[in-house]
Amino acid sequence: MGRMSPEQRKDLAVKVACYNTAAPELVFAALNWHTHPETRQKAADSIPPIVRNLLEAETELAALRGTVARLIVANDRGHDYNLGDLRQAVKDAGIDLTPEYTAADALARAQENEAL
Repeated sequence: MGRMSPEQRKDLAVKVACYNTAAPELVFAALNWHTHPETRQKAADSIPPIVRNLLEAETELAALRGTVARLIVANDRGHDYNLGDLRQAVKDAGIDLTPEYTAADALARAQENEAL
């Protein structure tokens, strides 16, 4: 995946600031425009919100990668970070993993119950 530079993300953020993110229906409309001519206008209207989705994903990915890299380098240099530190650093970077934690916890509980 070709990643945007911080400057490109900043420039794009200015251009899509007035748009909300795209609902899944808009993403599908954009994807299906070539087979359903009647959806072309909706597909065209969906482009800025889809770009906003992509920008938010790029921004979150860059923050996550930077956070993980900083902790790994710090560990390599003698600091003793643990997964709790990673959780806090990710939270401090503005990334909310609550849905992922909830799903992982439910899976772990199910596996524990199967083992009994």
